[in-house]
Amino acid sequence: MSWQEFLVFADASEDGVARLRMAMDVAKTFNGKLEALVLAPMPMSFAVAGEALASLDDETRHALRKDCEAAVKTLQGVAGAGAHVHAWDIPEGDSQAAAARASRSADFVIFGQPEEMDGSRLDTDIFLGAVLEGGRPCLMLPRWINPRAWGKRALISWKGTPEAARAVQAALPFLKKAEAVRLCVANPRGEREGEDEAGIARIATYLMRHGVKVEEPVVRESWEGPDRMIVSEVEGFNADFLVLGAYEDPKWAEEIFGGVTARMVRDAKIPILMTH
Repeated sequence: MSWQEFLVFADASEDGVARLRMAMDVAKTFNGKLEALVLAPMPMSFAVAGEALASLDDETRHALRKDCEAAVKTLQGVAGAGAHVHAWDIPEGDSQAAAARASRSADFVIFGQPEEMDGSRLDTDIFLGAVLEGGRPCLMLPRWINPRAWGKRALISWKGTPEAARAVQAALPFLKKAEAVRLCVANPRGEREGEDEAGIARIATYLMRHGVKVEEPVVRESWEGPDRMIVSEVEGFNADFLVLGAYEDPKWAEEIFGGVTARMVRDAKIPILMTH
């Protein structure tokens, strides 16, 4: 698999800088070029509502743009020649679509774990736009304030779905570098979905033929739900990388995604590679 163009959504926070450094390592590993993008949502103009509102609007935009320029300067100082750092001014409310647009012109997209401590939806919008609408493999990094090594022990949460199949294929360049890989199947549904013994064996064989050091698959029924089992396997296997299909729920706008994906994303302590 040949990846040339890498994209990371970054900011000047401690975890944003750490994310940029780790994204640079990923791009370097695959001899690719890295774009670091700072999204800068700007308020709509209210000039038609009167001079006072227009003046306030201009002041707000000026302050936001100044903050954005400072963030770009900070990231450029970190990246040097290792990444092209720039910002996009976008209208408020357009951040999800903007994240999707940016993602479609990359081979691989990296962003941070959604976290809304500042009261904005920007992190969630980037997540949703990149994963749901970007059409590219996505790597979500936890809110680490210092770069960390990861990818030596990988866990695959497998289901007989297109989302999981695409995630496994996208993860192959990382999985082939891992020292150990475990295939985990929670609450298997049966032969029709390819989650019976023969179907799971086919996926394990597929991985082995690609040079992945995959262990004996772990198949378990769990009354607590598949997310609890995955968390348990991550801890028991001492995994530092998770491969997961991203499944959209009708209420995804309220809780990122429904079910397992939402809980894994919210509570993640290790990087997660996802495709939709």
